[in-house]
Amino acid sequence: MAENTSPEPITVTCEVCSEYYTEPLMLPCLHSFCKKCLIKAKEKQCSADASLKCPTCDTSKIVSKEAISCDKCSVDDSSDAAVVYCCDCGQFLCDLCKKVHKRSKKEANHELVDLGIKESFELPVIKHNEKCCPRHPREELLYYCKDCEKLVCRNCLPIKHKDHDCVEHIDEGEAARKALKESVASCDGVIPLVTEAIANGEKMLEQIATHKEEVSKEIKETFEELKAVLDKRCNNLLMETEEIASAKMNSIKKQLDGFCKLVKHVSHGRHFASSVSERTDPGEVLSVKKLITNQLEECIEECKKLPLEIEDKGAILTCLDTPTLSKEINEFGSVSEVDIAAYSIDSGLAIPLATVKKERKFKVALPAGIDKAASYLKPSFIKSDGSKEEGRVVIVNDNNTAIVSCTPQSIGGYELSVTIRGHHIKGSPYQLSVKASRDYTTLTNQRSFNVGNNTYGVAVHTNGEVFASSMGGFVQVFSEDGTAVRRIGSKGNGDGEFGCPWGLLLVGDRLYVSDNNLSCVQYFSATTGQYIDQFGSYGNKNREFSRPLGMSTDGKGNIFVADFNNKRVQVFKENSTFVQPIQCDGTASDVAVDNEGKIHFTISDQNHVQVFSPDGKTHLDTYNDPAGNFNYPDGIAIDDEGYIFVSTNNGYIHVLSPDRKQVKLISGLSAPWGGALDKDGYIYVAEYNNSRIVKY
Repeated sequence: MAENTSPEPITVTCEVCSEYYTEPLMLPCLHSFCKKCLIKAKEKQCSADASLKCPTCDTSKIVSKEAISCDKCSVDDSSDAAVVYCCDCGQFLCDLCKKVHKRSKKEANHELVDLGIKESFELPVIKHNEKCCPRHPREELLYYCKDCEKLVCRNCLPIKHKDHDCVEHIDEGEAARKALKESVASCDGVIPLVTEAIANGEKMLEQIATHKEEVSKEIKETFEELKAVLDKRCNNLLMETEEIASAKMNSIKKQLDGFCKLVKHVSHGRHFASSVSERTDPGEVLSVKKLITNQLEECIEECKKLPLEIEDKGAILTCLDTPTLSKEINEFGSVSEVDIAAYSIDSGLAIPLATVKKERKFKVALPAGIDKAASYLKPSFIKSDGSKEEGRVVIVNDNNTAIVSCTPQSIGGYELSVTIRGHHIKGSPYQLSVKASRDYTTLTNQRSFNVGNNTYGVAVHTNGEVFASSMGGFVQVFSEDGTAVRRIGSKGNGDGEFGCPWGLLLVGDRLYVSDNNLSCVQYFSATTGQYIDQFGSYGNKNREFSRPLGMSTDGKGNIFVADFNNKRVQVFKENSTFVQPIQCDGTASDVAVDNEGKIHFTISDQNHVQVFSPDGKTHLDTYNDPAGNFNYPDGIAIDDEGYIFVSTNNGYIHVLSPDRKQVKLISGLSAPWGGALDKDGYIYVAEYNNSRIVKY
């Protein structure tokens, strides 16, 4: 049978005072009352908490001991306390008004309830003529007070509504009727939408119940399998114990058999010798003396040879690391309401730097339509000394992106953690170096690193070591103070050998080196120099190069290699898996990724820089020095605040602000190429003709 959803009859009067509503309020149960009636009801409920019982749903009681104002003389806002309640008028009356009430012929027969008689009584239901004033029953409610928002009669106008904005109720009623119709029309689409939401919610409840059963079944089956594995292991260990114990027992039994045999021989020899020694015939004694003596001597010798201590100590040892196994079991598996793999830090990882007391942002990719679950994202920035600085999360309007940000308060190493329900999302935790703010308008030469041969590429390790490519066929490694400490690779064309090492890229402890002559990229351990692998060969197809030069990373496992003659940048995973090519409008000499994930390519023959979207599929922008002075740009680097450093073949380093304005021009260099930044924000430039690395 269909459920009856017809609405209850609608009244336009308050169910407590039976007057037209004044300052109407609606309770959650959808019953409406005048504001003053609700205040009185709350006062009469004597409840210590902030809750309010509906006077209709839960019958309200009036406590006689409370001071209730007189409704008749309240016109002057200084009424006396009521002593009776008129059940016919629905009014509380003070002692004076009560006497006046009784003297009136019309009201003399009204039922009055003395408030002092009972501890409490229930409010009766009072009905008034909706067209007449409850205070002046003979007067119709012909006017509407806009200030008080209530219908009034003409007698009430000069008393309670003097100087108020009052109009005839007919005109105001028509306007109110029109406004109500508009309100109704504006709600036409609410019920279908909410009904659909209810249906979706009920469907979601069914899905949750189904998923709960599926997950519970999977958990039980998994742990039954684990129990079976434990039972099998238990049986195997018991069998091994049985085998070891049997071997030990057999060994000991064999020793005991030897002991018993010796005792038997000695006892027999002794008995025989004692028996013979008692004989009186000398000839008989002499005939067996030698036999008996030899037998006893053999027993003594055998006793000397036979070890009298049990060789096996009888110990059977176990190795059952219960605490470790218990810990593994306690941490085994997890149940989550979200798919952790669907969340990832989408940008901001390209540059492992931040500036002290400046906001640092990271973009987080969210699964589609899961904005509520994103509220569980918890970022934290933990300093190397263990102190913690909280970040904040802002959900972008498309519901598929969140911005995680923090403002680090001190210089040093930090770890960014972004978790959801305690689980790290992809890209978390992330190591971050917080540096002091730098004034790029006053850059000066801090130190030079003498490579000894022409150099094109530079990279700086987090441990402070500086790596420089050398046309001598190797990578030279310097300590922070400029001392040459070791070389990686040698001249040649085999694994770990170079024809012309060019661009350098450090990803963690892995060093990538592009080779201009051999058309490949090789990678090594940065600390040991051990060769790991390589990718690429000469050509113009995917994974093939024609003069690979500068390189960069987005911090998410992607490596970008500038493929100069093929006028493109190729994208690989850190394990050398090919991803895609990005076609440029000219010869690409170097590449850098900013903290928004945007990819910047220096295009040498076009004298500008191209910018592509993080996925490499959209060309976003092209820029030059504001004065148009990029003359064959060779190298590019970008810091955490978005400052851009472009080296040009005519001996300049152009420093541009995030809005592409030039803040510094470093001159006097001889063929500067690749650039890099260290954890403290210093800039390193490979100066080809002077065979050195310059630090600014």
